Amino acid sequence: MTGNRLTGASLLYGLLAAGAFTWALVDRGTLNLYQHPDPFHRLPPALGLLVGGAAGVAFGLAVARMTRWTVRRYAWARGLHVEFQSLIGPLSDRDVLALAALSSVAEEAFFRGALQPTIGGIAAAAAFGLVHIPPGRRFIPWTLQAIAIGFALAGLFWLTGDLSAPIAAHFTVNYRNLHFINRYRP
Repeated sequence: MTGNRLTGASLLYGLLAAGAFTWALVDRGTLNLYQHPDPFHRLPPALGLLVGGAAGVAFGLAVARMTRWTVRRYAWARGLHVEFQSLIGPLSDRDVLALAALSSVAEEAFFRGALQPTIGGIAAAAAFGLVHIPPGRRFIPWTLQAIAIGFALAGLFWLTGDLSAPIAAHFTVNYRNLHFINRYRP
């Protein structure tokens, strides 16, 4: 990925994070996006980070494994994989790391940390999926997957009480899948 593309992604995700903090401040009067205001369960911070991080990584690894399985098994998934390769282009390991980190933190801050407490988990998951609307109909399975994953991330946020699980899951999915897209030639 060229420096300009990575700079553009950084700017986009920076704006999304700024929007998240602005939304939370205006809507709830707080900059605390990290903690769910009404969680199912709230663990002490260090334990929450550990448990949430582990749960998020486990979920992310399962999603990444499912991606590999579908690409190797189904023609539509292979076609989608090849399309992503042409859209993304070659990525360095540093680019993959940067994109996975930027997207996971900014998107989770916005969709889970800012939107979910205000509009609910279902609407936030739908909004998450809708921003993954593709440049063509052949990408519709990706959008549907993003909606389903959005529901799971919303559940992780509510269940664990903070953003550690959704951020870890999102990072793991993006990190593993960007490497897979970059390296695997069906």
